[in-house]
Amino acid sequence: MSFTNFTPRRPIKSFLDLEVYQKLLAVSVAIVKKIKGEKVVNLALDLPAKIATAHSLRFSDFNRAVQILEEAMLDCNLLIVRLEQHRDIENTQIETEFFDEQIKSLLSVRFKTMHLQQSWKKFQKDYQNAK
Repeated sequence: MSFTNFTPRRPIKSFLDLEVYQKLLAVSVAIVKKIKGEKVVNLALDLPAKIATAHSLRFSDFNRAVQILEEAMLDCNLLIVRLEQHRDIENTQIETEFFDEQIKSLLSVRFKTMHLQQSWKKFQKDYQNAK
């Protein structure tokens, strides 16, 4: 029988510990430093804030927290669209690899956000059943 090395994840003490928050923060900083389009910048800056808001509301207003995560996933999609538009229409100086890298990160974060939402729903269901 073979055993694999198991490394438990660090405990989540605040939204700062969430991988989705950290990745969205990195993406937003990279985008704001390179792109000056207002719509792109606003979407990029709002994403980490939405994760922080949802994390704060998950116990007091669970349904709203889940809705905010849905909005964050939608905004990831919209930001991808805006990045592609910027790359194909307005871009004359930024290498296309930058856009591809940010889009790949956003798709990954969107998927992880969906899993975060599912885990919150499972936790909420288990919590309600325990009451």
